[in-house]
Amino acid sequence: MDLRKAVRDRERLARTLLAFGLSVVAIRSLRNGKRLSGLLAGGGALAAGYAAVTPSGELEDLDELTETLDVGTTDEDADDEDSSGRETTEDAGKLRCAACGEPISTGQTRGPNENDEIVHLDCK
Repeated sequence: MDLRKAVRDRERLARTLLAFGLSVVAIRSLRNGKRLSGLLAGGGALAAGYAAVTPSGELEDLDELTETLDVGTTDEDADDEDSSGRETTEDAGKLRCAACGEPISTGQTRGPNENDEIVHLDCK
């Protein structure tokens, strides 16, 4: 949760700085007689400032989606498969040996067999 708060704070800071920079550009453009550039920069400053002060629902929507899909949640009592026979998120992205079915860990020697399936070199 701390990472998400840090991301929100950085986004807010970036939008605030963008709004400030665009407002400076707008004022300078209007003083130099460039009305269109000044109006465009002023509109951008207003939009960036509004985005900086209003809460964005993107991360909250991501939380809801994560809860709905059960992504990233691990259950301490869960085995390698849940009741529906699917792999848990713990083993979801791991490469499995085609011969023995065991997960292949990072750094473990592996290679293709005669059917071009990834297997441990010990299982060849």
